[in-house]
Amino acid sequence: MLFKTVRFATLVLAVTFVILGLIPYGLSQALNKPCTNPRGEPGLCVFLRECRPLLDIFNTPDVSARESKFFYASRCSGNSSRKPLVCCAAAPSATSKELPRPPADCGLDSPDRIVGGTETTLGEFSWAALLVYKDRNGKEDYKCGATLINSRYVVTAAHCITMLSGGWTLNGVRLGEHNVTNKDQDCDEYSCADVPVEVGVEKVILHEEYNQHKRNNDIALIRLNRDVGFSTYINPICLPLEDSVRQMDHTAVKATAAGWGITESDRASEVKLKVTLDVVDLQTCRKTNIKFNKLGNTQLCAGGKEGEDTCRGDSGGPLMRQIQGNYHLIGVVSMGPIKCGTENVPGVYTNVATFIDWIQSKLE
Repeated sequence: MLFKTVRFATLVLAVTFVILGLIPYGLSQALNKPCTNPRGEPGLCVFLRECRPLLDIFNTPDVSARESKFFYASRCSGNSSRKPLVCCAAAPSATSKELPRPPADCGLDSPDRIVGGTETTLGEFSWAALLVYKDRNGKEDYKCGATLINSRYVVTAAHCITMLSGGWTLNGVRLGEHNVTNKDQDCDEYSCADVPVEVGVEKVILHEEYNQHKRNNDIALIRLNRDVGFSTYINPICLPLEDSVRQMDHTAVKATAAGWGITESDRASEVKLKVTLDVVDLQTCRKTNIKFNKLGNTQLCAGGKEGEDTCRGDSGGPLMRQIQGNYHLIGVVSMGPIKCGTENVPGVYTNVATFIDWIQSKLE
């Protein structure tokens, strides 16, 4: 009901702007004149149809209150035309480094069979990765999860790199896995998956402002030592690149976590699991646990139902939302209650949308 109300409000604002030519408190500019949008970004006053980010907001059925406010405040004033002018942020220059776009089929799940319970099907959430660690004696184990975002990088939590004990060091990234105890191909009654791929690590990039105690900026990138090919069983997730997606309010929507229930000290399952979680607003989340009272907008909360939490995902693994048919990475598993799946205590995730610029600046 809220989404419909906000959507209706946005349409009313837009139609009012077109028909009555109302002048907002904002910018006083004319067509193709320089302007500054509500985020302080430089741009030009253009017709709405020529500004893809704002047009996407206008055409989004479930527009949030924040998006509606941004849309309204982006109007340029001082023109007599009945066609609205909006302040559209300038496109990056040809020399600036842009985030490599994943393929058009990023975030698509290939399985179409319905399976009961929480075990995933072969190839489901094919971007879910495992981080492989090695101890001083050469023993290997999985300690965290990660998410494939393109052919060369995975995203994980910074604490998966910094909080290891017992002499464990990161040794590789495993992709296309389903059952971690199966040394052969994973098969079901219909087919067999490709053999999982293990790739070496070229570089680890921690967020410079990561705080180990507060878990602020709990995000890291791992650059693989070679490109990986995509298949039914290895495919990247979509990142929230479009401005309209980056600004989405996920509160009260259904999100999905997937993985093997791996933390730094334990593993809950041999096979990849999934769980549907409700995203919880930060104000409510702060009240559930004393260590959550400093949470900010770079974090998300989800879960809080007994027995259903990211004990079925991985530390450092993905929190996902399906948007227009494609799964987008909205969160990275960061921390939760001491007892996983505690009633009314959500898990905490790094809010990926707030780190897109950081990710962009680190990719080579």
